[in-house]
Amino acid sequence: MGKKLTLGSLFDGSGGFTLGALLTGIEPIWASEVAPFPIRVTTRRLPQVKHLGDITRINGANVPPVDIITGGFCCQDLSVAGKRAGLHGERSGLFFQIVRIIKEMRAATGSEYPRYAVLENVPGMYSSGKGRDFLEVLNELIKIKDEALSVPMPENGKWSTAGEIRGCASALGDGFSLGWRTLDAQFWGVAQRRRRCYIVVDFTGERAGEILFDESRLRGNPPQSGFPWQSAAGCPADGAGGAIGFEPGAASRLGGHCWDNLAGTLRADAGDNQAAVVYDARGNGDGDIVSTITGDHENRVTNYTTLAVVAFAQNQRDEVRNLHDCAGALAANPGAKQQTYVLQGSMIGRADKNGPHGGGVNEDVSFTLTGHDRHGIAYAMTTGCFTQVYEEKAPTLQARDYKDAPAVVRGQYVVRRLTPTECALLQGFPPDWCAGLETPEPTEEDIAFWSEVWETHRRIAGTSSRPKSRNQIVKWLQNPHTDSAEYMMWGNGVALPCVVFVLGGIVYYEQK
Repeated sequence: MGKKLTLGSLFDGSGGFTLGALLTGIEPIWASEVAPFPIRVTTRRLPQVKHLGDITRINGANVPPVDIITGGFCCQDLSVAGKRAGLHGERSGLFFQIVRIIKEMRAATGSEYPRYAVLENVPGMYSSGKGRDFLEVLNELIKIKDEALSVPMPENGKWSTAGEIRGCASALGDGFSLGWRTLDAQFWGVAQRRRRCYIVVDFTGERAGEILFDESRLRGNPPQSGFPWQSAAGCPADGAGGAIGFEPGAASRLGGHCWDNLAGTLRADAGDNQAAVVYDARGNGDGDIVSTITGDHENRVTNYTTLAVVAFAQNQRDEVRNLHDCAGALAANPGAKQQTYVLQGSMIGRADKNGPHGGGVNEDVSFTLTGHDRHGIAYAMTTGCFTQVYEEKAPTLQARDYKDAPAVVRGQYVVRRLTPTECALLQGFPPDWCAGLETPEPTEEDIAFWSEVWETHRRIAGTSSRPKSRNQIVKWLQNPHTDSAEYMMWGNGVALPCVVFVLGGIVYYEQK
């Protein structure tokens, strides 16, 4: 093998591309991110990576040249779940900063660096602007190689979820290729539906398609569902590492982090007899694969929030799965015969007769849980001064029932939101990726660095009219973690196994 490949990560987020680089034998050199919490995480986990801050202030000619530039650029303007402002929207328009930095670096290095670019975004990019936005993405990347080149729209006006463009060596000297493919994380070893478009640009050859599509490079050519983390246990160098060619010693540079059954079933606790199945707040899903994790977990429950239904015994798994058939009714069983039900439909929709307002409580169906309303999700039956509990009906907790303690029973099933640690595992990261972030006694250097980070974030996000004070910076460094910040980081992050597959392909063909 020749010189080790190097990588720079734009829109670094949770550190998926920098960690994926380290696990595949690539050396991550620098990263760009503006959100303080993800920067705190990645500076603690990967301290050797230099953080460059705001992408708009990076000059590609002035940063260390790297073999690979990656970027999971902002998706809000391209996603079908958003307002679809398109590629030139305020956030997704930052794609053009990636192109600018690559051009600047190639101009400063005589077109030697970078040799590859890897981009990631939502599949909504294919249809954004009736397909014209994806066409512009492809043409902007192609023109980095040659301004005279371009590709047309497909004749039917619709983009395939996989494709390849090649420029032969005779026309472009050393050749050129660009490939794209939608990867769904559930087929790469984690129990999460997360479809993302990956684009690979090979500026020096025709290997982009092989990197994305040739799975024969996987050891034993296993099916997708078995690659690469299934049944992984222990440290990556000793567990899944052999399947994707992890560099020996990679785990030691992660502070000894170990993966414990990354692809395993969600657990209510460490006991073997407790498991969880998952649906979104509409009751949709198959119970086994989590719907796409989003960053919208800040004290809100929306239709798309992933909820876990915890079973208190493994043999009750089929009973839990059947809850989907009864519109998300929640069951509890304090005795052999007695059943307690939250009203059917409390997780998905409401009857038309309820109208758009009100408490949402009627004979059978209550309102959908939302982040803006506080509709009742169970109906309490009272007779003035005390609570009645029937064989199959019981009240929810209520503030006004001060004369009686509301009936509380321990049931077979509990519905709860996924924990941040579970979200880490469902993105393929080690469970302690966000642990130990505290700096009890920050140095002056620490305070200066984080003051600049927070000021950059304030300037871009526009969330405050004044900079954070020194005392605020010190207090945050002493306890930087919040669940909402971690939820947001995972929701905006990449699935690590998919990144490993793509970067591992680059390493494989470089070695070959």
